[in-house]
Amino acid sequence: MQKFFLVTSFFLIPIILIAQTDDIDGKLKAQEEQQKLEEEANKKTDTLTTEFYKIYYLDGRTETVDTSLTISKDYKFNFTRKDNFELIKMSNVGHTYNNLGYNLTHNDYPKMGALGKHFNYFEKDDIGYYEVPTPFTELFAKSTFEQGQILDALISINFNPNYNLTLAHKGYKSLGKYQSIKSRGNQLRLSSIFNSNNNLTNVKLHFTSQNLFNDENGGLEPDSIYFFEQAPDYFVLDEYGNQIQNDDGTYEMIYYDGYLDRSRLGPNLAASGSLYSKRFFTDISRVIINKVDKNTSLILGYQYIHEYKKLNFKETRAIKFFGDFFSVDTQDKSINDLSRFILDENIFYLKSNLNKLGIIHLQLKQIKWKNTYQIESNIDLIDMLNPNQSKISINWKKNISNFSLYFDIDNSLKDSFKSNKIELGIEGNFLKNFKFAISGSQFERSPNFNFVLFRSQYESYNWYNPNLSDERVSKVSLDISYKNYVNLIGEYNIIENFTFFRESANPLSGEFDLFRKAVPNQSINEIKYYKVKLYSKIPIGKFSIVNTVQYQKKDQIVEFDELSAINVPEWITRNTIMYSSKIFNRSLDIQTGVTFNYFTKFWANYYNPLISEFVVQNYKEIGEFPRFDLFFNAKIQQTRVFIKVEHLNSSFSGYDYYSDPFTPYRDMSVRFGLVWNFFQ
Repeated sequence: MQKFFLVTSFFLIPIILIAQTDDIDGKLKAQEEQQKLEEEANKKTDTLTTEFYKIYYLDGRTETVDTSLTISKDYKFNFTRKDNFELIKMSNVGHTYNNLGYNLTHNDYPKMGALGKHFNYFEKDDIGYYEVPTPFTELFAKSTFEQGQILDALISINFNPNYNLTLAHKGYKSLGKYQSIKSRGNQLRLSSIFNSNNNLTNVKLHFTSQNLFNDENGGLEPDSIYFFEQAPDYFVLDEYGNQIQNDDGTYEMIYYDGYLDRSRLGPNLAASGSLYSKRFFTDISRVIINKVDKNTSLILGYQYIHEYKKLNFKETRAIKFFGDFFSVDTQDKSINDLSRFILDENIFYLKSNLNKLGIIHLQLKQIKWKNTYQIESNIDLIDMLNPNQSKISINWKKNISNFSLYFDIDNSLKDSFKSNKIELGIEGNFLKNFKFAISGSQFERSPNFNFVLFRSQYESYNWYNPNLSDERVSKVSLDISYKNYVNLIGEYNIIENFTFFRESANPLSGEFDLFRKAVPNQSINEIKYYKVKLYSKIPIGKFSIVNTVQYQKKDQIVEFDELSAINVPEWITRNTIMYSSKIFNRSLDIQTGVTFNYFTKFWANYYNPLISEFVVQNYKEIGEFPRFDLFFNAKIQQTRVFIKVEHLNSSFSGYDYYSDPFTPYRDMSVRFGLVWNFFQ
């Protein structure tokens, strides 16, 4: 009955409440974006056509459809369609990413957990609401590995100036080059905006259905790691299986490249993991007061969010890779761990422009969760969390000349499963073409649900931690930019009670347990984490040098029986040299060059597919392997074509490249694809 009501409301409310009001925050953002577009000369030709094709987001961002060919587009031409500078890819498309840096931000509330499954997940702030003068279509396609492709298609239509409907679907499949690493997924997005003729009522709706599936191999087994690193060479063995040693002490070897066929390497695991989700979102607002001459307005609104997630881990035959499990028959025992997460959120809000007093945004939130576990066992353990929380938030912003002052307060009214924040900041322009933003914040949040409660058929993966302390983060950040040539970002974080998963083996041993046993943990001492990132673009005629360099460091006093909670490489760098030109009577834009990626060695976390989380370890460091990517990009009219040779140097720089301690990074591959925009 509830599902019927949700679906019916989703499609009937717009018909009844055809509506719109001007979003005050959206106007300010739109003005800023318009100014930016006017300043970017290289986009002038495109913006004359596309500036009227707008995209609005719930977090206040306003963008225009941009068909220009830039290096930033190349950096975003990937599976997530985001710049993944602080991430490193796993061996197959569609799988998770490992962190090279941390972005500690405030969450509205505790999350489900299973963060390894959410890199490709469309959150509510990722859904765009379109306004297009003519029907608009975008097609994104890119090749994957061994039988598959990525296809993300979107169509947006304004049936009249007051009514837009946008439908998008992302589908992908990739077999991968290793055993038990296949991925596939389907992600449907439907969004709509309805406006009243008098622009006093506004309705935003969206629906998402996401089904993400991965085969999980748990990385390579120890012998296969050895053969991966020694793929071009092979020791000659005698009849007893021992290495044959020469008189000079060296070992006799023959050339053997059979293990360059990665499917010959044995995995630790043959399992599967999936995340299935549906979300219904509704936002209805009404302008109560609108005095244009006095620059005063008042908007009342209501949001409702219903989100359902189902996380499933399966093994047709358990092999005790994660330790002992609850079973009598250890030969044919299968594993089928299932968890469900339900979120219902009601938000009542008020937006008001008080002229000289600034813009104020008030919210009252009521949140309910339900987190349940279903496994085949008879153990006596709590298997459900059913908390609720009420929150109030206040956001204020005031424009003064070229500057904007703001503060943001978010406060939970209950002590459990809370998330509180206070933030102060200033942003604006100084001198000519310089922009800056300075902010200071402090927030605390309850740990994600995975840390509090987890159930599995594996004995070691059952816990209930109702008394975990809240994480606390104090943060200062700075952002300075000059046009699109230089951008300097710095932040300093002090973290208390950081919650993480750690390997259960004794860290003093320096050895890794053959059984992957991860346990939730909290840091005892505070962590100081800071980073500085510098982006620069240096044009030299038709050539450009684009550099992104990040230095980061963490300070933490680690007790003798503890592991460091946060591990990051000290340096991350991405450097591009490219040539750009217009040929064939300036009808074809081309862009070609090489990109160098590198990060220093560090104790990288490993991915645990049973809990879909990354786990801290001190067994093996990864890093210090260069990655060269050769690319050729072209644009004709509104079509952009991308061709890239990824990890060009993999065959001659040594087979010691990893995404986590047990999962190799990708070998050299040739990838191609396109982004095709249609304006009717």
